[in-house]
Amino acid sequence: MLFLLLVCPQAFGQTQQPEQPRAPEKPAAQPSAAAGGSVLYSYDQSEARRLFRELDRNGDGYLSAEELAAERSNQGNWAAVDRNADARITPSEFTVIKPR
Repeated sequence: MLFLLLVCPQAFGQTQQPEQPRAPEKPAAQPSAAAGGSVLYSYDQSEARRLFRELDRNGDGYLSAEELAAERSNQGNWAAVDRNADARITPSEFTVIKPR
């Protein structure tokens, strides 16, 4: 009989309480940029390819310091990091950034 009690408590009038619905959880608050947080950005690869081609004035497939200093490069939000330290920016080192 003890086995029945452990396996089937409903047989002795003991029923499980229905689970109470939980309030939806709020997303964790993100600290502001001033408090060490960061703004969420999306990266637009199609826009990056288009802008890269536009900035690559000599069409060699790289952006030189001169091309990055051109007037057109002052427009828009982009990031270029010379990861391989060859003094020029490749398409994979160039990104257009858009805030969400």
